[in-house]
Amino acid sequence: MWTYAAALAEVETAVASRPVEVRPTLTPDSVFEILGGIAGAGVVLLGPADETPGESGAGAEPGAGAGPSAGAEGACEGAALVVLTSGTSGAPRGVRLTLRNLEAACRASAAHLGHDETDTWLLALPLSHVGGASILVRSAFTGGSVRMAARFDPPGFARALHGDATMASATPAMLRRVLDLDPGPYDGLRAVLVGGGPVPEGLLEEAWSAGLPALPTYGMTETFGQAATLRPGAPLGRRAHPLPGVEFRIEADGRIAVKGEQVSPGYLGEPDRSDPWLTTNDLGEIDDDGTLKVLSRADAVIVTGGENVDPERVESEIIALPGVSDVVVTGVPDEMWGEVVVAVYAGEASADDLRRALRRLPRHMIPTRWLTVGAVPRTPLGKPDRRAAKALAASLGSDDGPPPTWRVQ
Repeated sequence: MWTYAAALAEVETAVASRPVEVRPTLTPDSVFEILGGIAGAGVVLLGPADETPGESGAGAEPGAGAGPSAGAEGACEGAALVVLTSGTSGAPRGVRLTLRNLEAACRASAAHLGHDETDTWLLALPLSHVGGASILVRSAFTGGSVRMAARFDPPGFARALHGDATMASATPAMLRRVLDLDPGPYDGLRAVLVGGGPVPEGLLEEAWSAGLPALPTYGMTETFGQAATLRPGAPLGRRAHPLPGVEFRIEADGRIAVKGEQVSPGYLGEPDRSDPWLTTNDLGEIDDDGTLKVLSRADAVIVTGGENVDPERVESEIIALPGVSDVVVTGVPDEMWGEVVVAVYAGEASADDLRRALRRLPRHMIPTRWLTVGAVPRTPLGKPDRRAAKALAASLGSDDGPPPTWRVQ
């Protein structure tokens, strides 16, 4: 276990006078580099190991997809932390976060959840992403402790939940695997933040029944993670309350916009935003009581034959069927339909059985092509990797029309 208060002297000696680039290995050294750089007014640059610094994807906008080294000191001016976005549906971008952003995010999280120096936060998310880095900084701010794991290991994670952890963060996929392995009961946890993707029906209720107080959470790299979380003690639901100091609104096209002190001023290699409102690529609704409900990703919508398909809705239907352990739905180009819907899934179910089971859906939403794989592509945070799934599906297709079912092991 790593405790910020006990290691403060060591952190202070690790102060960086220049940008420090940190890759995703989860070790005490990387913890000290991150916090040492921030404490010393240096710049810490976080990015996944498989991203090549300074390279952008084909057709990327200026600054988009730039690796951590791309901007040097000048492009990082004013930032304490630069974190690459996950890049699940496009090229990653370097998000500039200032000390003011970090402090506002820490204060808001502590006020909303009530965590303090007595808490131990279980961390099994990669430090190269905001989900992992934000836990370190939040705990440093309150003087709490962090129990770190080098990687997500369901048995080890479950043991830690039974141990001294009082707080935890997990993706829906992580929570699902833990409950499948060890359904509890658990005791002593004050909050388990669940975010990073859509929460399947019934998962929250199952977690609470097992003694895991799962709280739906919404955030992004640009807000230093957590920006809205179901308030502890509120009726259970797939919605989230804005953190203190954070405002949300829904734009005319249905996308969520966010404003607040913890929102990044801009991206690596780009000027600061002039508009205090940051419009996301997430679609959502705001209830009468001000709670936020995230519906889907605007940039993930598949348009086939002029009809819009929400891949997350199709995924939620497929994952509930017997013989399916994981799935990601994507679209691939098609001359006749524009795009066709493809399901990339793991499990023993046959494509014919799955098609029949989905007949209750509108016809255009039912995947026309099915790809069975040993493991569904996911990012280090456990999110569906739609870019990888699309590339895999497209690589198996042809202009003559691919077969309706593929199997890749």
